[in-house]
Amino acid sequence: MGAARAIPRQIECYSCMSLSYQTNWKYLQSTYIYPKVFTDRCRDPQQERAMPTVMCSSICISLLEPEIEAGVLIGFKHIRGCMDRVLRNGFNETAIRTHRFNQNNQCRTLSRAALFNPIKGQEQYALGEVQLCSCYGDRCNGGSAGTTFRFFTIISIVLIAGFLRPPWPDI
Repeated sequence: MGAARAIPRQIECYSCMSLSYQTNWKYLQSTYIYPKVFTDRCRDPQQERAMPTVMCSSICISLLEPEIEAGVLIGFKHIRGCMDRVLRNGFNETAIRTHRFNQNNQCRTLSRAALFNPIKGQEQYALGEVQLCSCYGDRCNGGSAGTTFRFFTIISIVLIAGFLRPPWPDI
């Protein structure tokens, strides 16, 4: 007989999405699960007294996505919640295991196509990259300015490198 598995204790995670997700919810509701609140205060929930939380039996996560309008990076959007209650079709378990999100408190930048499970019945491709941070502990998914700065630096370097290429083909 195998050893009985311990039931993980419930942890409390912030549950929010940046306001721009609500504005575009009709396009996003097949991908994401509705959070407790849409607010731009999701950027730094530890600074807010009444930021809602949910009880989770999985780990806490935060997703950071570049907000791009007309090809211009105008900021970042945030999603915070439980790993098993952010995406309708869940995260790609192979990517989660490979990068050990369930084992370590960490942040990694990955493509949406590698990280998100595809939406059944739709042939839409998940474009771009997101930064996924995972942690295990009450309200640990509050984020930090340092994480945003590192992600911003990486995105900026990629965007600048694209602009520095000459407009003519190599001869």
